[in-house]
Amino acid sequence: MIPRTAYLLYPEWQGYGVANDVHRGAVAMARTLFPTVDFTTVDSPLDETLTVRDGVLGLDSIAARFRATLAALRERAPDQIVTIGGTCGVEAAPIAYLNERFDGDLAVVWFDAHGDLNSPETSPSGHFHGMVLRTLAGEGPRDYVDAIRRPLQPRQIVLAGTRDLDSRESTYIREHGIAVVDPDALRDPDAVTTAIRARGFTNVYLHLDLDCFRPDEIPDTLMRTPHGPAFDEVVAAFASLRGNFHVAGWSLVECVERGGRSIERLKEIVQGPA
Repeated sequence: MIPRTAYLLYPEWQGYGVANDVHRGAVAMARTLFPTVDFTTVDSPLDETLTVRDGVLGLDSIAARFRATLAALRERAPDQIVTIGGTCGVEAAPIAYLNERFDGDLAVVWFDAHGDLNSPETSPSGHFHGMVLRTLAGEGPRDYVDAIRRPLQPRQIVLAGTRDLDSRESTYIREHGIAVVDPDALRDPDAVTTAIRARGFTNVYLHLDLDCFRPDEIPDTLMRTPHGPAFDEVVAAFASLRGNFHVAGWSLVECVERGGRSIERLKEIVQGPA
């Protein structure tokens, strides 16, 4: 059966809240990589004054947008979601929906230099894009958690290419047995596939923050982080995952457009999952 795919352009920058460059980056990715696709666009104003509530910068703005997007996905009921987003925070709605849709049979592969496993209590910045995965696991702002019907279980999470963790994120990972495939391990294209197969999942969601890559290969990202995996290694990992599991959704996030060189190269990623 051909999946009903929702294409979501979610250029929210407010989950970072300091600058809106990722808004333009998301729009540029959508236009360049999917020139013929009619995206459903989540309205995210370029200019907005943000305040802190419950330890989260811009919570009133981002939580309202999350709830509206999640409600729209539940109504439309797609089988697959492709998300082109601003910050990592946009992942809350598509992943929360898909975890409901597949009744917990969903491995979330977090290709990202960072764990995004802080909470409002542990975050050093108050930026939601560093809390989204912890929120999806049921520990985050009530405005989000109360709307998530099926939180992720730690065994559903696989961090890939991760190398920049806060100390309390490391503690959380260790205490909850979250799988981590570090950049060196990604030299084996089947490393992530093996980790997921061991947990028995049949569906995967592939989150790709551009800072997963080495910044000399993909420089146009919000949080440049050295010592990442090579671009071709991530492409190979994607290919392995696509060949072994049903891709329920995937994303590209945190692009800061600096001339488009990175976006053009991302076509190698897009040609697979889409």
